[in-house]
Amino acid sequence: MGHIELESLNKSFGAHEVLKDIDLEIGEGELAVFVGPSGCGKSTLLRQISGLDQPTSGRILIDGRDVTRVSAADRGLAMVFQSYALYPHMSVRQNLAFGLQNMKMARDEIDRRIADAARMLEIEPLMARRPGQLSGGQRQRVAIGRAIVRDPTAFLLDEPLSNLDAELRVSMRAELAALHARLGATMIYVTHDQVEAMTLANRIVVLRAGRIEQVAAPLDLFDRPANRFVAGFIGAPSMNFLTPAEAVPLLAGHAAPAGTALIGVRPQHLVPAEGGLDMSVTLVEALGTETVIHGAIGGGTRLLATEPGQMRVAAGERMTLGADPASLHFFDEGGLRLDG
Repeated sequence: MGHIELESLNKSFGAHEVLKDIDLEIGEGELAVFVGPSGCGKSTLLRQISGLDQPTSGRILIDGRDVTRVSAADRGLAMVFQSYALYPHMSVRQNLAFGLQNMKMARDEIDRRIADAARMLEIEPLMARRPGQLSGGQRQRVAIGRAIVRDPTAFLLDEPLSNLDAELRVSMRAELAALHARLGATMIYVTHDQVEAMTLANRIVVLRAGRIEQVAAPLDLFDRPANRFVAGFIGAPSMNFLTPAEAVPLLAGHAAPAGTALIGVRPQHLVPAEGGLDMSVTLVEALGTETVIHGAIGGGTRLLATEPGQMRVAAGERMTLGADPASLHFFDEGGLRLDG
């Protein structure tokens, strides 16, 4: 269970279109991540699926049932919010039990579900505490536990890690991936963080200005972006874009496809080489495991190169960079991918 279909979904607030002709299918047991820049419509789309808001037009189906006008409480979904949304006056146990008690569930079943979730999330020692006595990571575990005990058709997670510090986000990301593997449940996860998207998703849905730009597995998005926007958004640091004339040293005698207006190359694919792009180094970020080098080529076009390990280079120096022509990406005047 947990098969979700969106058919020609549109959402407008007055004259402002927030979602435009969204067609999407999320398979049972899939972890789909909605990603895109701020204001692209990803949280609005999640609200349509959850039932917290209704689309202007289109249909939402869950396991073949049209739930477009069905209330949030009757869709069998569970939401985990950025703000945790825990009751501050209740203990952890009471927070986990509250929704089940409202459903008139038997006490034995409530106790069993709470015990299972607490064991899975390793929050058993916290059951008597209140949210104010918990760390951010502990509160997030409780919020996820409250969703788990409902045994929902699907989990909807709206930027659940954005309030955590960087180190805790990494560990919680791993915990969420492991949780999905254990539960085998359908999950839809909203984030603006592409690293979260790349590491968690079975498939990523890239949104821009209320439209879906591409839906694909993480590495497919990285290796074969459908257009310039996806190419520039997925990958950190972001892809470099050059005109065909600027990129001639990278082509190494190979011809760009007809109609090429821009050529993209990822910073990770640029390496020191003779006869390549002549770059003036403007900034060096020594990160220990890698070195990120900022620079500019003739005409002022900015360039980023990421080299593994600790590379000895300083601002003001010059570098010559090349790339395997097979790693280049070609785009036409409209920004669509061309196959080279």
